[in-house]
Amino acid sequence: MRVTQNITTNTLISYINQQAGNLLKTQQQIASQKRINKSSDDPIGMGQVLGYRNKIAVTDQYQENIERGMTRIEFNELTLDFASDLVDTARELAAEYSGSTQSAATRQSVALQVKDIYDQVMQMANSKFDGNYIFAGHATNTEPFTHLPDFTATYDGDEGDFQIMVSDGVEVNLVADGRKIFQNAANGGVNIFDELKKLIDGLEHPDPVAGSAQIEATVKVLQDGRDQINNSRSEYALSLYRLQAADEYMTNLRPKVEEAMATLEQADLTKAVVELQNLELAYETTIATAARIIQPSLLDFLR
Repeated sequence: MRVTQNITTNTLISYINQQAGNLLKTQQQIASQKRINKSSDDPIGMGQVLGYRNKIAVTDQYQENIERGMTRIEFNELTLDFASDLVDTARELAAEYSGSTQSAATRQSVALQVKDIYDQVMQMANSKFDGNYIFAGHATNTEPFTHLPDFTATYDGDEGDFQIMVSDGVEVNLVADGRKIFQNAANGGVNIFDELKKLIDGLEHPDPVAGSAQIEATVKVLQDGRDQINNSRSEYALSLYRLQAADEYMTNLRPKVEEAMATLEQADLTKAVVELQNLELAYETTIATAARIIQPSLLDFLR
């Protein structure tokens, strides 16, 4: 085959463009300190890098879930701690004023205190965290307990728990069904609102003897109600431990994923600099060679 001037020129230009591309690629690696800057640099490697980046993003989301979950548990714990103290105060009042020798005026004054306790327990049961009711099950936009005028309470939430996704396919559940905490009589526990109402009715009973019997009957049950609240707090403590363990795992996992990604993605700068010097020398040599080979002939000027 006859090698024409055009063939020679096109071959040299193609080779120069190829070298210029390699030179640019190496310069980008040094500037970014990354071996892979786009998919064409290493399609398989880029796929792995994207997988690592997705793993880091998912890990960050799990850690955010865990942190919010721990904050919620702390909030629930403080809420139930206060509710437990309120119920215990009501129990102490029941124990102190159960005697039939107490005057009607004294009992009426204590009844007002218990009504205030009732209202505060109701407030704790209807607490919100981050704009959502924490004891309404999945019905987080519905106020879980309704305080009726006769000091009875209805539950308007559902039986759902609050789930915290902590890793792939792993959830930590928090009790969010307020009935399990405040109205568990159906499961052999205590309906705390009913017991507070019984205490109020006993304190306001016109017959001191009958009233005393009614008051005294609430003492042990209110203690059980306080224990019921504290049992829920114990469940939160176990959930908090699981979240802390998951958080520690994610904290240790992230740098390992980052290290694996860096090993694959980052450039060997020393090697890249040497390669850049070789490419620059080869490029300059090719340019000089092309300048000597591609000479305009007389025919080029006559065309």
